[in-house]
Amino acid sequence: MKRLLLIPIVLCALILGVTPAGAEPPEEASGEWAYAPDLGGITSRTAGNTTFLYGTEVSTFTGTIVGTSNDDWVVVCHQKGPESVMTSIRLTVEFTGEVAGRVGSFTMKASGKQDSTVCAPVGATWYGKWVIIGGTGELADLHGNGEWTGPDNIFKWGYTGKIHFD
Repeated sequence: MKRLLLIPIVLCALILGVTPAGAEPPEEASGEWAYAPDLGGITSRTAGNTTFLYGTEVSTFTGTIVGTSNDDWVVVCHQKGPESVMTSIRLTVEFTGEVAGRVGSFTMKASGKQDSTVCAPVGATWYGKWVIIGGTGELADLHGNGEWTGPDNIFKWGYTGKIHFD
């Protein structure tokens, strides 16, 4: 019976957005994510009308998140038609730096896509989502997620989202 009474309380807390005890309220995060891919280290493979590109890059973050990262990525290009290619990207970002005055490192996962006419990761606007999945040092209790977008041909994306510390 006590468990049944607990369900409405938990549901009300979720609906009202109650912050767990000890957690700081979320704050807005925004800035730029500039990246420099290792163009000589890109490898690829093709399966049917889908091409996979694998690579690494070094990124610099400014704004709410300040520091550098080493990123691994895979770009998938799927030829939908003669003039239509759906291009997606998945990244694992290993960041070291500062967030809201706290120093440490974190791992972030990001994914996104663009529509293009060719299988090339440049020349069109990318858009996607990011989420921080774990950290160390003063960033061990950092959580965050948001969106990123930008023209790829200048090797810079803008990011927005929310972060908070437990």
